[in-house]
Amino acid sequence: MTRYAIISDIHGNCSALIAVLNRIAALEVDHIICLGDVVGYGPEPERCMDLVTTTCDLCVRGNHDRGIIDPETSIAFNEVAQYALDMSRDCLSSLHIQAIIDMPESIELEPGICCSHETPAAGDYSYIQDAKSAAIAFERSEYQIALVGHTHIPMLFAYDQQADHGSAISPGDIVAHLPRHNTPLELNPDQRYIANPGSVGQPRDCDPRASFAVLDTAQRTFTVHREEYDIAAAQRIFHNVGLPGILADRLAVGA
Repeated sequence: MTRYAIISDIHGNCSALIAVLNRIAALEVDHIICLGDVVGYGPEPERCMDLVTTTCDLCVRGNHDRGIIDPETSIAFNEVAQYALDMSRDCLSSLHIQAIIDMPESIELEPGICCSHETPAAGDYSYIQDAKSAAIAFERSEYQIALVGHTHIPMLFAYDQQADHGSAISPGDIVAHLPRHNTPLELNPDQRYIANPGSVGQPRDCDPRASFAVLDTAQRTFTVHREEYDIAAAQRIFHNVGLPGILADRLAVGA
């Protein structure tokens, strides 16, 4: 039985990542798992890659990471995201690029527990952000716990396997939980879960604090933690490298 620190969506924000890693060091976890999007949006992709590759036990590839090695993937990004991704690509060394190439799309952390960036369903790059999208993801996979990122919003979706009535899983079968800081959510062995730790580098739930989670497989809990960091200092780095102002401004409001 293991305690996993789960981080995701760092997006080149090294200030937030360092604060989170310092907090994780005090939580006595066994492993650190990254759910992808180490790069994109932020000003320090190379430093974030260095930290992730040296501190995380496993890291899956996010859509922004994918965009580094496959520019066609990023065609759907908006203009600001595309500009930031191009800047990230220019900052990365060949070793960083190879590390992204080596990232798997998904990992079975242990039997019944899957890690992926978007959804646990192979080849599905959609967002799990409500009961409807969660129902589709539950229908397309059989993991008891699926750890995902991508939305930048900490969330836990639950589906009661004992309530299976033989038909497709519907949104009405899903219970959504909004985790509160440092408040463990119990994981019932009779239920399946999709758990999102939120974003380290660019939260979008109107809380600017960096977000990450701890999955405790012994206690069967999922706990989201929020960590403050020097946002003003981080914003100065964004401005200094010439990134669009909106990317720095949104850090202060968590949007």
